[in-house]
Amino acid sequence: MSTTTPQAVVDDHAPSHADDHEHHPTVITYWLTFVALVILTAVEVLWSYLPLDGVALVVPLLVMMVVKFAIVGGVFMHLQTDFKILNGYWFTLAFGIAIALAVAVYITVYATFKFQI
Repeated sequence: MSTTTPQAVVDDHAPSHADDHEHHPTVITYWLTFVALVILTAVEVLWSYLPLDGVALVVPLLVMMVVKFAIVGGVFMHLQTDFKILNGYWFTLAFGIAIALAVAVYITVYATFKFQI
């Protein structure tokens, strides 16, 4: 038989202030994110100066944009650590896929109006 009272059981599940910061990124994570974003931005800028046109220019830039958006959403907006129902990494991935889908729909609609027969 358990010696704990019902009140003690309820208190075990109460959130504490220590739990609020348990899963937040560390300083190292923020610095690594900064370096990754700087590298991706540099690649984007260099890519824009390549002698490419059309799809070869735009699609890689859009992919890099979506990757950067997912990184910012996952780390700085804490989407990868704060969502308790699903694993935060899966939520960040779903968030990134949703953004990629929105970009694909935008490109499709733009192409439809741009290249009408």
